[in-house]
Amino acid sequence: AVVSTQSTGEFFRGNGSPIIGLRSSNTQPSSPTEVEPEQQPGQVIQNKFSYYFMHRTGKLMDREVEEQTKNFIFWLKRLDAPIARKRTEVQKFYSFMSKKLHQFPEFEGWSDEAVEEVVVGMERFVMVNIHSAVFNPPEDHEQNQRLDKRIQSLHWILPKHLDFSLPSDNEEADRQLAIAQSYLLQESMDRQNKTPHDKMRAIVQCCNALHNLFQIAHDTAAGADELLPMLIYTIVVAAPPDLYATIQYIDRFLPTDTLSSGKTAYHFTNMCIAQQFLESLSHDKLSLSEEEYTHFMEGHSSHLEEALSTKFAGGLLNNISRVKECEERLRKLQGFHCKLSRNVEQLVEEVRGHRKEVEVGVGDMIGLFNTVEVEMTALMAS
Repeated sequence: AVVSTQSTGEFFRGNGSPIIGLRSSNTQPSSPTEVEPEQQPGQVIQNKFSYYFMHRTGKLMDREVEEQTKNFIFWLKRLDAPIARKRTEVQKFYSFMSKKLHQFPEFEGWSDEAVEEVVVGMERFVMVNIHSAVFNPPEDHEQNQRLDKRIQSLHWILPKHLDFSLPSDNEEADRQLAIAQSYLLQESMDRQNKTPHDKMRAIVQCCNALHNLFQIAHDTAAGADELLPMLIYTIVVAAPPDLYATIQYIDRFLPTDTLSSGKTAYHFTNMCIAQQFLESLSHDKLSLSEEEYTHFMEGHSSHLEEALSTKFAGGLLNNISRVKECEERLRKLQGFHCKLSRNVEQLVEEVRGHRKEVEVGVGDMIGLFNTVEVEMTALMAS
């Protein structure tokens, strides 16, 4: 069953309860996709919400809750409204469904953390299904493209411009910086990361790697003043696409209480400050004169070569060279495979031809033997 309201209508009634379409039949759903017990909510978002609920509780999801969730997804994907309205509706649905799930008798005796896992599973299930309808909406396109181009134009920035330094000849520090960059790219480019939870987790892991890097370099924990310049530098080097759209997506559709306090809120705030810094960057925010800044922004900088002389960047170039070498070897192997396949086919044809020749020769010999046998029989009879 689906919601019968129009795409511009309301999903929630005035009393805060959702509009429910006609009930579907009471026939049991088909067998669920297998869900391993150790899987976390984010790993089962492609399965039906009811099956996830069954995995957690041993019972089928309440049909009303399942229907409400499906109806909401169907309704919001067709809602013709600004992104601010969609945000409001999603947050309202989170709040309504969270209260409903916390009141389930099946959860009696569970810890708040265990129940919250199910709630997060519901949120992820909703967002993975409406991702295409709410990520990078038309309202964000212009500013998203502007920030992407801005970041790409700042490729010449080095740590010294942001008043920090990276340890030299330290493989673990290089590895942590590479990990931080990979998480930023994963957050933007990994097609599996469709939910605000996934994208925010990648940002947190990026910041964790930067904390590790600072600990290695200075043997002390990094504060906000130390973390921010490293985060800005990591963004510039990694140049993750759709950064503005991703930040807006998290801000709009991660549950509001998640960003109100704690480690997640702290790292998200740093990411927002880094975004604003890059958008408004000018020479007075760097250790540069206005002339130097203009010179670098025009593409005349020699700092890219300086950056590539660092051990980490040199390692990247070395890895790229190895990849190209592997590609060349792969092409040679593919050519050898094709040649070998042709030779095998030719050999098979030759064997088949030889077999035919042998069969003909054997037939001739049998015929000759039969002839000789007949002649000898006739001779002996005479």
